[in-house]
Amino acid sequence: MEIGLAVGGAFLSSALNVLFERLAPQGELLKMFQRQKHDFHLLEKLRRTLCGFRAVLSDAENKQASNSYVSEWLNELRDAVDSAENLMEEINYEVLRVKVEGRHQSHAEASNQQVSDLNLCLSDEFFLNIKEKLEGTTKTLEELEKQIGRLGLKDYLVSIKQETRAPSTSLVDESEIFGRQNEIKELVGRLLSVDTNGKSLRVIPIVGMPGVGKTTLAKVVYNDEKVKDCFDLKAWFCVSEPYDAFRITKGLLQEIGSFDL
Repeated sequence: MEIGLAVGGAFLSSALNVLFERLAPQGELLKMFQRQKHDFHLLEKLRRTLCGFRAVLSDAENKQASNSYVSEWLNELRDAVDSAENLMEEINYEVLRVKVEGRHQSHAEASNQQVSDLNLCLSDEFFLNIKEKLEGTTKTLEELEKQIGRLGLKDYLVSIKQETRAPSTSLVDESEIFGRQNEIKELVGRLLSVDTNGKSLRVIPIVGMPGVGKTTLAKVVYNDEKVKDCFDLKAWFCVSEPYDAFRITKGLLQEIGSFDL
């Protein structure tokens, strides 16, 4: 269930980023609306609204499993973002159509002048239709934006303490494992063992004060040849404060995705 939610959240985050880039102040889309003397402020308004969603998306993803209202809000946000994406695709299609027709016309008239600025060929009727759809989508997004406070969603980048500890990797410093062979052997033995019901252990905690080498032990066990032979697929991910289930799940999916399956 958590993996499914994380994947869905990843797609939504990616869609928001793509829309944000397409609506950039110096982007072609905004310039096209400006040249046509149409209401480009709608695009700016849409971009500002999307920026607000990007800020709280991680917090919403983290809460959706335990809060049905947040889950419903995210579903509605996905639908609204899909509508915005469809609008962008509709505009791209129209521009492409005009380009193709413009090329045919330029060949027929032996003149490239008429296609020097293809954006000017888009009809007022098309822009009015897009404007109406933009207003509807933006209104929906604004209604969803108003619910952010009521749902208790926060800007995840500033609502938590920033991580000061660098994430670890699975690489081992050999100088740190001298004299710990017995501990390593015991951990590997436990990891490869089965319980009385014939099931493998799911979690093996390594407990100790900070700095005693818990992560180093985990690295050595992770890279042990017996462990490599026992598991078809392994993934290393650093879990530290602040705990974020969705960040962890996404990180593991990315780690797994880097292997040839």
